[in-house]
Amino acid sequence: MRLFLTLLSLLLAWPVAAQLPERDLVLELREIDEGGAGYVVGTRPQVPLMAPQQLQVRNGGAARLSFSQVTPIQWVQSVQAQGALTGAGVKQGLIWLQAGQSLQFKPRWPGGQKPATVEIEVQTQNVRQQPGKDLPTQERGELSTTVSAPLGQWVTLARSGHAPQPGVYSSNAATQRPRLLQLRVTVP
Repeated sequence: MRLFLTLLSLLLAWPVAAQLPERDLVLELREIDEGGAGYVVGTRPQVPLMAPQQLQVRNGGAARLSFSQVTPIQWVQSVQAQGALTGAGVKQGLIWLQAGQSLQFKPRWPGGQKPATVEIEVQTQNVRQQPGKDLPTQERGELSTTVSAPLGQWVTLARSGHAPQPGVYSSNAATQRPRLLQLRVTVP
């Protein structure tokens, strides 16, 4: 019995490893062009950079950021010709398709100068046209990752586009300047 009480008192005195500081964290998300040398000339307008976003979230909590667009799709379901006892009519259908992205962040910061660990879940919805079909389809995708983010430093989460080779000129649309999606965690 004495051994049991000694072990119990040692366990109760043991520091709780999962205890996080009760603080708010600021998560900043930005999109930047990678590299600044050169310029691009084209006939298509360039897609603008995402406006910088800032979220405040409790340490260990979750925050969600969504960018979406809802589009109504209306179509003719049936047509009825005028008959002897009925009038002509058109029956229409309406659906709403959503396209966009939703990002969920779950930061965990142990305190001090240690980096924060951020779990990130990305959900995407796209509307894809189907030539020769009646209606477009809606596609969904998901991605999950975890990153280590030193406090106050920008961490690259994703890169898109392709860098043109120096001195090479092309009309290929795929030679857009690479863009970076970056995250920074700070303690206010």
